[in-house]
Amino acid sequence: MPAFELESCARATLLYDLATIDATMTAVAAAAHAHDIRVLFAAKSFPHPRVLALAAERLDGFDVASEGELAAAKKLISIADPTGRTGASAPAGSIVSVETPAQLACVPAHAAVAIRISASITGRDPAIGAVLDGSGHRRSRFGLSDRGAIAELANLARGRRLGVHLHHGPVTATSAERFIASATAALALCDFVPAFLDLGGAWHGIADLPTTLSAIRAAVPREIELFIEPGRLFAQRAGFACGLVTAARSIADRELRVVDLSRTCHLRWSPVDLVAPPPHTGRGVKVLIVGPTCYEEDTIGEWIIDPIVVEERVILRDVPGYALAWNTGFAGIPPAEVIVR
Repeated sequence: MPAFELESCARATLLYDLATIDATMTAVAAAAHAHDIRVLFAAKSFPHPRVLALAAERLDGFDVASEGELAAAKKLISIADPTGRTGASAPAGSIVSVETPAQLACVPAHAAVAIRISASITGRDPAIGAVLDGSGHRRSRFGLSDRGAIAELANLARGRRLGVHLHHGPVTATSAERFIASATAALALCDFVPAFLDLGGAWHGIADLPTTLSAIRAAVPREIELFIEPGRLFAQRAGFACGLVTAARSIADRELRVVDLSRTCHLRWSPVDLVAPPPHTGRGVKVLIVGPTCYEEDTIGEWIIDPIVVEERVILRDVPGYALAWNTGFAGIPPAEVIVR
């Protein structure tokens, strides 16, 4: 990303490099297709027209979760709407995830069905928004873990193309082991051989994707078609943010910088890092960078740096497409400017 583009920003800005996104999509598709795995783009992860158009060219289809996303998607579509309503509008060739007989009843006959199985079946993954199941573990609010309920849905879906949807939650996988363990547990709950297995998202923590996909493909029977749904992965190394310093002061053991870039409004779901050189020997201090709203938790982060680095503006990296999706205003603070080029 050319530095001058960020350093010329006149206000809070989210900036994405489309060429980097393109290169990542191309590489992911090549790695997956080498092992007969199809790649769907998680539409919620980057709902920008140019990115969606690129995904339609480079990938096999889209994962959508609402009627609005369905209207914007092209090609093969996997629908996983928690309300169950979007499945009723499923086009031919699409896959609809279901958890209840009522949801299944709404799925058109021309659509395939994916029974959604809980990502918490291995008992290892905590889940944001989860509930306690009595065992001390937290479990996902999505999906089934009861063999009888899965068998009931499979029986009701008899005659359809039937598969399994296993979407991992907020715990980021770093190797094939987690996906293989979850896939093995999910398939063991099924009294039928699924036509396909959708392993969902959470791929951005994998360092060696080709090796990981090879291991997963080897662990799942070849007659089962495999899908993955990367989202955050496609924005890696492509997303940046710029904020102007609006106030600066010293507080106790650190420096405080207030910027017009808000964690609450502009950087939700964004584990960002500050772009800054290492501090000079003996001059590094803690610098706390916060957003402009009156909300107590509007804090971007704290770093040990040379404070002169953030006298005029801050530049952040590792901004995912989710920031664009959440970008909004609050308490008189406007949304960030968005540039995708």
